[in-house]
Amino acid sequence: MFYLPYKKQIMAIKIYPLQFYTQSGDLKPPTYFYCGLLFLARTWALLIISLVSRETGNKLLGIFYPDKIHFYLGLASGLIAILLFLLSGRDHDKHPFICKIWQKGYPFLLISICFDLGLQLYYLYLDKFQYSVEASIQLVLIIWLLLFCTRSKHLKTSFKRAER
Repeated sequence: MFYLPYKKQIMAIKIYPLQFYTQSGDLKPPTYFYCGLLFLARTWALLIISLVSRETGNKLLGIFYPDKIHFYLGLASGLIAILLFLLSGRDHDKHPFICKIWQKGYPFLLISICFDLGLQLYYLYLDKFQYSVEASIQLVLIIWLLLFCTRSKHLKTSFKRAER
């Protein structure tokens, strides 16, 4: 009997349906990824809404963010989400620099989610862990987003460059 001196590693490759690929052959992120980015960038969305409504913009920001430092921390936590959203629609074959940034985006996505989770826990601490529906919904959504991003093989694969 003949034995090989090394173990041959068989790598399972997941093949996705054709609709999940771009025209250049890159794997598109899942739809829930975009919903998660929108949730992470909710402060940016509120900023845009307040800029559009000129008269009530300051009142609107005052309702959601009475302390300005919380507003700036929300903008900071959503910045990575905005950048990933802008990079996700690019054709990575035509822009090699953008392709390199996109490939390194997954850890930054996890950092952004953990930063937002830390902010939510900090806000709960400031309120002495008093129950509120808004805080509960945001906490559940951010934990769900963290679990989704760490467990989704489709999302992890979409950040990797396909070998050609």
